[in-house]
Amino acid sequence: MLDLKKTYDKLPLPKSTNVNSFSAITIKGFDNHRIAKDSNDNPSLLILISEDKQDFFVANQNLFNIQVTHNVKCEIEADNKIIYNNFSVVSYIGQSDSVKDIFLKTCQVLIGSLGQNPTNKKIKKIVDKFIELFKSFKEPPKNSIQGLWCELFVINQSHNPEKLIIGWHSIPEEKFDFSFDKLQIEVKSSMGESRIHHFSSGQLNPIKNTDIIITSVLVNSSPSGIGIIDLIRKIERKLDDFPKQKEKLHLLVYSTIGIDVERVNDIKFNYDFSKQSLRFYKSEEIPQIEFNNIPKGVSNVKFTSNLLNSKNLETDIDSILEKYLVN
Repeated sequence: MLDLKKTYDKLPLPKSTNVNSFSAITIKGFDNHRIAKDSNDNPSLLILISEDKQDFFVANQNLFNIQVTHNVKCEIEADNKIIYNNFSVVSYIGQSDSVKDIFLKTCQVLIGSLGQNPTNKKIKKIVDKFIELFKSFKEPPKNSIQGLWCELFVINQSHNPEKLIIGWHSIPEEKFDFSFDKLQIEVKSSMGESRIHHFSSGQLNPIKNTDIIITSVLVNSSPSGIGIIDLIRKIERKLDDFPKQKEKLHLLVYSTIGIDVERVNDIKFNYDFSKQSLRFYKSEEIPQIEFNNIPKGVSNVKFTSNLLNSKNLETDIDSILEKYLVN
């Protein structure tokens, strides 16, 4: 399996300290592109610009510790030789080793979408994804680590995680965590033994021709447990044949974590405890404030429900998906 971090770590520093000089190696399976190291030990993705595409114009960017320069003539040191070629260069110029690792992982994920001979439009799209992802490291986290862990936990319960990832929310603020044509799935978590969850009225209100399934997960913190990065690795092993879903998984997780990236691996939960606790409920089984009882002019109603006496479904996530999704 492609591992750009290992590849990068083996690269020597370039002898030249010129700004566009790199020690670099071609990326296996994508020989037109290279992973590179500059004299400051900063990683770069070099995207080859063919001669017939060198007249395109995209503005250079320097945002959120990501530096992007297009159509640059680069000096490449490789195998004791020096070659010159034109590349679009995407570089991480920050000081965090953790974020550097994420940059390399992002290169590894996005290179599959980039392809061997990308169009100018495709190059711009990939660059925009880098900028959007690393922008999140300057912003507060958009969701709790516990909530994200539970969503990933549910995805990993499936033998076909690619199906769940297709319906996974694009932003954490969406009403439901997973949305399909006639199915909405909302994941709720609670610390400890009590199955008590927070809801908004909109999450339980009936939707015509659509079923709402509440997935309840209990969690216990454990230093020897499983963290978010561990869950990502478990899921990714099932996604080798689904590069678009792998890309979505990677980008959504890291954009959600935001500035918590430095400590995300320190927060772990007991995987077996959560697996034993996993339950599924139809929305009508959840204690709730009925929509008809909410006065006119009142909105954004939120409440806490105890599911102790709620009847759960005897099922699993794959059986739910099989019922609602057409292969």
